[in-house]
Amino acid sequence: MTRLRGRGRRGPAPGHIHCRVVSEPAYPLLFSPLRVGGLELRNRITLSAMTTGFGFSEGAPEAEALAYYRARSRGTALATVGFSAVAPEGRVENAIAWLWPEGAAEALAPLAEAIASVGAHPCIQLGHGGRQVSPDVIGETPTAPSAVRAGAHVRIAPRPLRLGEVEEIVVAFGRAAERAVGSGFAAVEIHGGHGYLIQQFLAAESNRRTDRFGGNSVVERSRFGCEVIEAVRKAAPELAVVVRINGSDLVPDGLQVSDALVAAERFAEAGADAFVVSAGVYGSVPWTIPLLDDPEGAFLDLAAEVRRNVDVPVIGVGRITAPESAEDALRAGRCDAVGLGRALLADEDWVAKARDGRSERIRPCIATVEGCAGRLQYGEAISCSVNPGVGRETSPPLERAEVPGRVLVVGGGPAGMEAARRAAQLGHDVRLAERADRLGGALHLAAATPGLGHLTRLAGWYEGELERLGVTMSLGSEVGGAEDLAGFPADYLVLATGARTAPEVLDGYEHLPAWTLEDLLEGRASSHGTWHLIDPVVVLGGGGRALATALWCRRGGYRVSLLSAERIGHDTSGLARRAYLSRLAATAVRGRASRITEAGVEWLDETGDRSVLPARSVVVAEPLRPDAPAALAPRGGQHDGGPNAAGVHTVRIGDARSPRTIGDAIAEARQVVEALPALAG
Repeated sequence: MTRLRGRGRRGPAPGHIHCRVVSEPAYPLLFSPLRVGGLELRNRITLSAMTTGFGFSEGAPEAEALAYYRARSRGTALATVGFSAVAPEGRVENAIAWLWPEGAAEALAPLAEAIASVGAHPCIQLGHGGRQVSPDVIGETPTAPSAVRAGAHVRIAPRPLRLGEVEEIVVAFGRAAERAVGSGFAAVEIHGGHGYLIQQFLAAESNRRTDRFGGNSVVERSRFGCEVIEAVRKAAPELAVVVRINGSDLVPDGLQVSDALVAAERFAEAGADAFVVSAGVYGSVPWTIPLLDDPEGAFLDLAAEVRRNVDVPVIGVGRITAPESAEDALRAGRCDAVGLGRALLADEDWVAKARDGRSERIRPCIATVEGCAGRLQYGEAISCSVNPGVGRETSPPLERAEVPGRVLVVGGGPAGMEAARRAAQLGHDVRLAERADRLGGALHLAAATPGLGHLTRLAGWYEGELERLGVTMSLGSEVGGAEDLAGFPADYLVLATGARTAPEVLDGYEHLPAWTLEDLLEGRASSHGTWHLIDPVVVLGGGGRALATALWCRRGGYRVSLLSAERIGHDTSGLARRAYLSRLAATAVRGRASRITEAGVEWLDETGDRSVLPARSVVVAEPLRPDAPAALAPRGGQHDGGPNAAGVHTVRIGDARSPRTIGDAIAEARQVVEALPALAG
């Protein structure tokens, strides 16, 4: 049965006068002013400092950085440029601002101007990575308070700083502040958290010094941070000075909440005008960057603790994605302002939509970190899984199609929904056919697993956007052959039908009940006709789908083992992999399944040795195969873009072309739709 949703109105009906009623902001506290030092903030929304991996060459901003910060700062009150090094040995990435060269003030002036041009106060983060700096970036051994290695990523033991070198770094922070003033920045954020140099001095685990920068108490170990703040205040008294600290290091031997309160009091006495309260160091699990089932506002309780102990404003951070959450945090007194990071990657118009009471229009961050922090781990520039425009802000806006066409999108998953949305934005007449009775496709399958339930928000956002853009949606409609196209006249056919698990051929399936991932999560019976798992369970596969399914089984009380021929988490970021494994407490082995026996799954390691993973149930999560209907593909073996049997120019996108991530599917959908006229030409 086909269920239609009619074309939405593009504007007021003829003969009607459209009046906008000016009323109270939907979020009155969020859009109330706040004073930080000498700055009057127009609202309580700040752009958090984030490293981008692009837009800087030799420490100077390029056009990409200017456009990126201009877009992300729009509507915010205070916009902070990500980690900017005060000394060459303190660089955590290559593509960041440099604040030590003589010409830094002149070089960075266009960046401050770009932020100020949209009404935000420009701020820049002053940092030194200490032991959390890669030798590949700085070309030498990293330095630190003591010769203690970091917990993750940088495995080399750092060289302990000499007393004179510590004092030189304090001076370097002051000089960096002077250059920030010369560039036109109104504020600086001193990075004293996340395991970087100031935090390394604070924590007993990393500071074993016996000189005046060491000590047995947090008060003693805070001396370095206090001197940095004092040096910045003295060098640039006109600047507002914000300090980022950890409310907790989230590792057993790191700073705890009680330590953070002492440090905050000391830093406030030294001259901090405000605090950003975050958490985590390299390697802290499960939280470094909140993801999976980490709650909205994950670090707000820590911010609230600090706020009760200092008399300056506190900015709360940690997966704040919804205006309602931000307003609630302010109303409850957990913080004085909020810092948005990934939320502004997902939707650069977040502030405007919140201000106008259109929160349902905000494109949601899905917190997988595959497009942002996950890419930085591999030395790549960030993007965003739901917003492929991140990092491409210099591209001219695409013009509407000169000759609009009729576009039929088959499949309502992430790729199909983005294709339909983009085609409608370009002026095409768009119809989307989805065989299920709701949009979302693989999003709903993933949302059934622990930690990914919020993916339904993305499906809901797309549905609202498609209705607003006038896309006709045919739900419960199967389009599998050329004859089905008779009811869907189209100039362009976009196949976004996704992929399905295609179990490898193994002997022995008759011995144990087995499910594909889809059958299990959608509540269908096993290969034996049974409906429930029997403990223990072996999940075949090691990618993100397998990890999510294993966690689903684990939360159901089952013992779980993962068996994969590839590295566990091979298609996820290191952050997501560690987060899953920390929650799973499961056996994870690398090898190839050879057969299924009554005792479990027999497997071979890389040397050919045989072992058996005990099991009474099997779940097959990999491999995935495209599920595009062959009858609709371009004829004659042509590549995508050629006509199919019905003469319609046809393209495949997303998993229907090749199974990949949500971000890959959305980016490809946008790219392919923008090229549609050329394909038919």
